[in-house]
Amino acid sequence: MNKPLLDKLPVGICLVNEAYEIVYLNAFFLDRMPVELRGDALGKPLADVFPEQIKFLKRRIKSVFVLKHPSFSYWEQRPHIFPFKSSRPITGEETQMVQNMEVVPHKDTETGEQYACILIQDVTAQASYFKTQAQLAEELKAEHEAQRKLIRKLDRAQSQLIQAEKMASTGQLAAGIAHEINNPMGFVTANLNTLEQYAQNLLETCQATKKLVTSHAPEHIEALEDLFDATHVELIEEDMGPLIQESKDGLKRVSEIVSTLRSFAEEPQHTWGYLNLHDTANQLVQLISTQFKRPRFKVTCEPDQLKWYCESASLKQALTNLMMNAAQSIDDNGLVMLDIKQTSSGGVAIKIVDTGCGISEANLKRVFEPFFTTRPEGKGQGLGLSVAYSAIEKHKGKLAINSREGKGTVIEVRLPVLKEQEEEKSASNPSTESL
Repeated sequence: MNKPLLDKLPVGICLVNEAYEIVYLNAFFLDRMPVELRGDALGKPLADVFPEQIKFLKRRIKSVFVLKHPSFSYWEQRPHIFPFKSSRPITGEETQMVQNMEVVPHKDTETGEQYACILIQDVTAQASYFKTQAQLAEELKAEHEAQRKLIRKLDRAQSQLIQAEKMASTGQLAAGIAHEINNPMGFVTANLNTLEQYAQNLLETCQATKKLVTSHAPEHIEALEDLFDATHVELIEEDMGPLIQESKDGLKRVSEIVSTLRSFAEEPQHTWGYLNLHDTANQLVQLISTQFKRPRFKVTCEPDQLKWYCESASLKQALTNLMMNAAQSIDDNGLVMLDIKQTSSGGVAIKIVDTGCGISEANLKRVFEPFFTTRPEGKGQGLGLSVAYSAIEKHKGKLAINSREGKGTVIEVRLPVLKEQEEEKSASNPSTESL
């Protein structure tokens, strides 16, 4: 090993043996380690020198020893593997080093001993350039969206019609896609179950073979164990079960989402009938929670399995828009609650409460105006609450909203009982009030 040459390379080098002990560090690597660790790092276990990184490093190094193939980690996935500093060439300013890491197998030709060679490349400058370019691209995109806003002029009636037709088409498309996904999901699930059984049979066959050889041909047991080691039977036995179970859990989750999407989307437009509000609320929360991970969602419905006569598609769309607005208002951990109750008069009260950013008093008066939005351009068209307002209007409903900026928002919808013969006589002006 040409150590003087390796010390001049602009790459960090750390050599680790099969016991995960450090046997060599070049100058680049040593100079960037904490001062208190430099003197006695050689010969120490990697876990003692880098305890916070050992879990990640050991997994990568083990795969190199077992598979005899390099392992890579790029800065986009894990930018700061080792606690190193990087100095800017002109200013001398020190920042946390952004690193690419490659672990390659190395065999000593004289002793035959196996090593894992950790190579660390300082890509702080390249990462900074990449992030700057990405920021510029976002600014250009925002400018492009601002220009698009200048040419977007539609009247209220046209915007409502376009939105309604768009949501109808989207619902039909979503239902069709969900149906198509179900077909391959079926045979993938069946094949995975069969594969699980095949894998179990093969592993049991390996164990039975080992027992038979031990009992009847012990002189061949060493050759069999060498074969098992060469094909990594022990590693396969450890990983096979968890890998298959994780795949089955993922398929089950996809199946649940597809089923909910089909049930929620397959609703004929302009059709009146009885809608199960309890099931609809739970389906809606399940779909929205796949997009918005931060809020906690809570659903209550009294009585349970409450069915309500309405135009199902438009009422679902109204609830979707109101719940989406509530979820979007939460930047950090928060709560979105959907509460449905039958009133003493026989009507329905639907309350949506969120602990999000709230709405200012000035904006509260305008929230139902078409195209009014407080979100950045490109993040919303300002039609969600307007469409919800029209849907409640169609059901002779009342809608009340109360909000405190920085505290959250409460939206309450009250729907009267509509009999089948009254659906054509729905009034056109609900009252909008403050709670």
